[in-house]
Amino acid sequence: MEKFKIEFKWASIFTGINILWVYAEKFLGFHDEQSFIHPILSYILVIPISVCIFLSLRQKRDQYYSGNITWQKAFLSGALFSLLIAGLSPGTVYVMTQYISPDFFDNAIRTSIEKGSDEKFINEIFNLNAYIQSTMMLYISFGVMISAIAGLVVKRKSASV
Repeated sequence: MEKFKIEFKWASIFTGINILWVYAEKFLGFHDEQSFIHPILSYILVIPISVCIFLSLRQKRDQYYSGNITWQKAFLSGALFSLLIAGLSPGTVYVMTQYISPDFFDNAIRTSIEKGSDEKFINEIFNLNAYIQSTMMLYISFGVMISAIAGLVVKRKSASV
């Protein structure tokens, strides 16, 4: 587990940022009358995911690999980070829907239907299981993609390699 300490650290930091983001969404009304745009608004989290991946890879390079890391090792580290945040995301979604904003799904369904969305489709996407699955897939897909790019930025080989 010591080998993955940095990834766990940054996944925990991102999860904390994610919970703060949920509070901000609630405060700004994106869990009430504007809840229908919440899925789109969630894509803004790509920015903190990107920052956390880059910082974790840089720390991994500097502290674990003594300043030298290949793209492959950086990519694998970032992919692990992505899997960790995806694994932690059901907890975040649960906290959001049970404690921070218990009326979120009801509000999202109601406002989306009022805006003319198909009721069957809306009921399929605004429920706990669907939301957890989409959140996990979002974090894995964006995380892996960002890891590939960040790996190119942080890779460094020593002169002897």
